[in-house]
Amino acid sequence: MNTKDLIKPILLIALTLILTFPASAQSEFFPVGYYRDVVRFSQQNPTGSARVRALGGAGVSLGGDISHTMLNPAGLGFMRKSEYHVSLGVGLTNSTTSGEGISGTAGQTRLFVPQIGAVFSSSKSSTTGSSKWRGGAFAISFNRIADFNSDVSYVDRSGNPTSLLNAFEESAYGASQGFMDEEKRFSPTTFAGMAYQLNLIKPVFDRSSGSADYHDPNFYYYTLDRDTDGFTTSRITERTHLVETRGGQYETSFAYGGNFDDKLYIGAKVGIQNVNYTKNSQYVELRDTDLTFLGLNERFRTTGWGINLQTGVIWRPIDAIRLGATITSPTWYALTDYYQATTTRNGSYNWNDATYQEKHFKDGQSYIYNPDGLDLYNPNAEDKDYRFSGRESSAHDEIRTRYNMNTPWKASGGVSGFFGKKGFLTLDVEYIGYSAMQLNKGTTYYYEYTTNPVEEMLNFTGDNAILDEEYRNTINIRVGGEYRLGKSFMLRAGYAYYQDPHKEEYRFVDQSRSFYSGGLGYRNNTFYADFSVVHSRWKGTESPYQLEDNFVDGDGNTILIYPIIDVDYSRTEFQLSVGKRF
Repeated sequence: MNTKDLIKPILLIALTLILTFPASAQSEFFPVGYYRDVVRFSQQNPTGSARVRALGGAGVSLGGDISHTMLNPAGLGFMRKSEYHVSLGVGLTNSTTSGEGISGTAGQTRLFVPQIGAVFSSSKSSTTGSSKWRGGAFAISFNRIADFNSDVSYVDRSGNPTSLLNAFEESAYGASQGFMDEEKRFSPTTFAGMAYQLNLIKPVFDRSSGSADYHDPNFYYYTLDRDTDGFTTSRITERTHLVETRGGQYETSFAYGGNFDDKLYIGAKVGIQNVNYTKNSQYVELRDTDLTFLGLNERFRTTGWGINLQTGVIWRPIDAIRLGATITSPTWYALTDYYQATTTRNGSYNWNDATYQEKHFKDGQSYIYNPDGLDLYNPNAEDKDYRFSGRESSAHDEIRTRYNMNTPWKASGGVSGFFGKKGFLTLDVEYIGYSAMQLNKGTTYYYEYTTNPVEEMLNFTGDNAILDEEYRNTINIRVGGEYRLGKSFMLRAGYAYYQDPHKEEYRFVDQSRSFYSGGLGYRNNTFYADFSVVHSRWKGTESPYQLEDNFVDGDGNTILIYPIIDVDYSRTEFQLSVGKRF
């Protein structure tokens, strides 16, 4: 990974910080970028029955499967019998981290329910009456559309000079000493507050509560002793990071597909989506001296509901060819985030403000690190030693945020070609309009279960600026085929490629996904059973913290200094679907 290629993402992160800061420093506590939620809940996997998943998830033009409640409701018009359907699956997810001085692997196995549903057909024979309307089918199905289950675990001995302390220090930017003293006295609501409570950061200009600018938000804070570049002189010898994500995204679909003259099929559906996402992170820094242990545990959860609409059509000009198309509205979500963190430190170190200033004041300039890059010097720093030792932790009550978001709109087209009764090939092309993503109407709730609850309105200007600037519209491709082995048995194979929505200049890594699939099927007049295997691979990144400020070398090149870990993911899913026609 070329660090110079990451300049624009870092600058954009900084832009987000600037645009999203309200007057209160409390907003700093949240993980930067609610835009990540929009992107996460906009990316879905090939879904459906084992039959359709074995075909790479393709089938917009195919028809005749309960999965068309999601793929294309017009396909329900092909179903001449009612049926019940249930699918069960197991998924094996693995991750491998890489980089200089970085190593780690993790894996897990999870059971899941991909699809449950029923189809109620009212199809009419072409010999019944003179009308060309052949009736149709109504279906209800519950579908898993995204899986968030994964583990990432690694050890970092790369020697990266930055620290979580720098993130704490940056998070204090814009906070008055009065606010920080309140954080220390009561339950902290910010990263900076936890660090201040544990004596990990201190104000450059320490003032009493009677000072006129005690509540001035333009305060600067610094952390333990560091060199002139802003890096702690007691360097980190080892970092460990464990990230566990759990949950999924589901849709309950209500769909109808009708048949006109066995040539034109039309349909529509209403989808009710549900999100259940959790992410737990445990990060630790180890040093040989002074602050020997510094840890941050974060717990993040998102739940909520959304609704979308879809309409579709399939045209069969001749028996061997079918053409299909759909358009799907954005999903309009109302979500709730819950966030909680705990910081723990252990060590034994002295702190003397005057000694610190003397060590860092050189040639008329002070090298105290701060987001604005200012040269700060306090000639009246207190010349007194303070000793901090032992193990202490700082935590806060859970903070809740409610907000609305829109996921992308989608349009898809497909073609299927049949080879008599021997089999078929089917191809889908799906266009995802990420430009429609939007966040709005956010409110954060502090101290909800106390006598003094606080509400704060959120400004999503920065997040929406990221969505507009960093993401592009994409095209996904799915292709599959089926070959009939005999009267009742079928062999299937497929492939899907889902494009990375990040614009190239903003990518850390290419996060496009590839899905390789295959399976077998059995059919008779009243019963069917299908089995599929889907193997997917993709890349991602993890960062234990992020910094707005970055080191600039002697040539003026911005160098990314906070840790970004490359992660290779793979998942293999086995799915069995059975159905009973009636």
